[in-house]
Amino acid sequence: MDEAVNLEFWIKLSRKYWLLVVACTLIGIVIAALLTFKIMKPQYQSSVQILVSRRSDNGAAQYANQQADVQMITTYKELITNQVILNPVRKHLKEKYGENATIEKLQKAISVANTQNSQVFSVKVTDQNSSRSANIANQIAQDFKAQVKGIIKVNNVTIVSPATPPIAPVSPRKVVNMLLGLAVGAMFGVGVAVIRTLTDRRVQGSDYLTDELGLVVLGQVNHQQPLREHELIEQLKRVKGRFDKYSAGNDENITARKRV
Repeated sequence: MDEAVNLEFWIKLSRKYWLLVVACTLIGIVIAALLTFKIMKPQYQSSVQILVSRRSDNGAAQYANQQADVQMITTYKELITNQVILNPVRKHLKEKYGENATIEKLQKAISVANTQNSQVFSVKVTDQNSSRSANIANQIAQDFKAQVKGIIKVNNVTIVSPATPPIAPVSPRKVVNMLLGLAVGAMFGVGVAVIRTLTDRRVQGSDYLTDELGLVVLGQVNHQQPLREHELIEQLKRVKGRFDKYSAGNDENITARKRV
């Protein structure tokens, strides 16, 4: 039976399938909690800030150099994720901390960001270990400072803010994941309820027969729920008791008439 999707439709839907929607919402929250707290591993992010500039005694030349340094940050980003910087980083990480990091692993862990029109840029390293993320970030900054002077003609590389081990992980985002699980579960429940309602071809009431099909209702047969076994036995006992009482009364009347 086709139904129009209007306010009345949503009211009927909520009354009939509210338990389904609540159950799907709870299931969504539980799945999100399992993924967040049991399966997904915490990721920590450390950041080191670097300033690269070229000094000049001429004021006009100094301004031009600053603008050039801003434009060169894209090049610095490429250098930091290149083997020319990461190979020394791998070597020093193994010597200092015993870390055997591959180039591919380092490239995936590194991200470089900068503020517009600023000569300072940040190197961010994401890792499952808080201290290791800070160690990698600081080692990248140190090796970049040592190598970039021989690659690009810059005379001043400053580590503005060294990386420190973060306390809290950046992922998974627990609150966001839980809210996402709630939303997905609720939408799934509503979707199932809508599909079941729209695909239900049964006649739900006499209004459909009179209003939609133009038929006349001649009568109505009520549906009675089948009795349970013990209820049926009790009802039979009551009927039998009334029958026995009625039979006994009739026997007394017949006996009295015979005496008369």
